[in-house]
Amino acid sequence: MATALLEKPELRAEPAPAWEEPGVAMTPVLLVVRPSSSGMLRHVQGLIKYLPEHHFAPTLTGPDFIRDRIGLFADLRAVRTLREQAKNFPIVHCHGVRAGWICAWALRNRQPWVWTVHHLLLHKSALVRAVWRWIARYPRIITAVSDSVKAGLVRGGIPKERIEVVYGGIDLALFEPLPNRVAMRMQFHVPRDRPIVLGVGRFVPHKGFDIALQAMEHIWQTLPEADLWLAGDGPDNARLVKLSLRSSRPHHIRFFGYWGHVEELYVAADVLVAPARDAGLGLAIMEAMACGLPVVASRIPPLERLVQHEVNGLLVPPGDPVALAEAVLRLLKDRALAAELTANARALADRFDLRHTVAQTARIYRRLM
Repeated sequence: MATALLEKPELRAEPAPAWEEPGVAMTPVLLVVRPSSSGMLRHVQGLIKYLPEHHFAPTLTGPDFIRDRIGLFADLRAVRTLREQAKNFPIVHCHGVRAGWICAWALRNRQPWVWTVHHLLLHKSALVRAVWRWIARYPRIITAVSDSVKAGLVRGGIPKERIEVVYGGIDLALFEPLPNRVAMRMQFHVPRDRPIVLGVGRFVPHKGFDIALQAMEHIWQTLPEADLWLAGDGPDNARLVKLSLRSSRPHHIRFFGYWGHVEELYVAADVLVAPARDAGLGLAIMEAMACGLPVVASRIPPLERLVQHEVNGLLVPPGDPVALAEAVLRLLKDRALAAELTANARALADRFDLRHTVAQTARIYRRLM
């Protein structure tokens, strides 16, 4: 089993450049986030890049002093640091539960702030749900990046009228132009004709990457040379590696860790699988579609919002590795169908543009002001 790992890119606290235009006032915004390598990272990067178009000047803070895990003394220091930094900002925008926790302690009702939740909150612990509800008491506005993320917050006890959905997206500019497929295959030492099945996302049970590993056993019966590539990281990493080692062809499974230029993987692969049992936003599906990679996804509501069966992708029952394998084989064998689906997906890619997210976020900031 070949494994390629890259270090996570770290977000660092840096002041925004001077975007001021003559005669145009720029409103400072403080973006608060913990260290991240997931979709939350790309979301915040998009805000930093595009908020100046709406006359907001973002400054990033948090990754250098907000720890991934709760710690009494570290969190007290983080609260003091954030409280001091936030004094000069009319708007503070916190991303994720950890940043929301620190913001709630630091700011309370002292000044207007926004809390954006990016991930599904699946914890059943009464204590964890109580923490969510406590955080939710203080932000002026709470936003969720999808309907399913909002539903998780509501199940946790946060009133639905307190939550607005601001759909997340992708920065389409990052996928223009795309890398060369042949060059990428050479870089990854893969023969031009070898079928590559790709999974991208956080390694957590609800993403269903274990189902992709099971599906490969059925795919190998028809295409024994096919590879499965998994790009991401997370708490389920060790379990997935163990499952891959128990497979019949572990040398045809590669783990890439967090891959900073994920478009390289999309153009090198033949099919993206998203076998999720539950999903928040479906960023990997959006990115694959923008890159012209055909998609097979679970037939669950969050992904049905992105994929229309046999129009811009294929949908299969969740938790069914045989159905997943059959759909993948269908696309690998029927290149005309794969090309048709990817053409339709690309034609609709503009609806995923992160600029729409940023524009809606800017409107929320204006309401706060």
